[in-house]
Amino acid sequence: MKKAFLIFLSALLVFSLAACGSDPKPTPTPSVKPTPAEIEQKLSEAVGKDAYLCDTDIDRLDLSQVDEYVAKQNSIGSVNPDTVIILKVKDGYTDKAVKAINEGYAQIVSYIRQYPFGTAKVLNGRLYQSGNYVIYVIAGASYEGDDAEAESKLAVSEYAKIDEVIKSVFGALPENLAVVPEKSSQLSDGAE
Repeated sequence: MKKAFLIFLSALLVFSLAACGSDPKPTPTPSVKPTPAEIEQKLSEAVGKDAYLCDTDIDRLDLSQVDEYVAKQNSIGSVNPDTVIILKVKDGYTDKAVKAINEGYAQIVSYIRQYPFGTAKVLNGRLYQSGNYVIYVIAGASYEGDDAEAESKLAVSEYAKIDEVIKSVFGALPENLAVVPEKSSQLSDGAE
């Protein structure tokens, strides 16, 4: 059930990207821009072979607004929420792509709050936009245990590696546009 739900959320996220369009926000970028595949390779190397769990292509994309992309998730999404989506989109599409990804991210956050696994990894997810690139990352080593503080520290250290890659690719670290929604009162009331 969890795996099917995560696959559904991933597909929903990807499909919703195709329905939108808006102007890009300027961010300084190097003159030679890597491909999405090259960026994904750098992320994989930074996180490390054993910790990079995105091993399955997300292939249900409407590419009408996308020039190049890499979209991967973990093959066992019910256990590992790891997802990397790197889009090089057409002019005028970045804001809508960011919005659509954040809508999907909000659903994943809601799910992870109900079924806590990899919570710190998900809550520290990254969503960057630079020029016509939109990069969404939930990745890094997974914490095994019940110590929330240790899990949080691991997530912070793993995302520091990811941030360094993004900074090296674009010349500066763009603002993290991932919006972690507030807990709904219904969920927090039921959890107390």
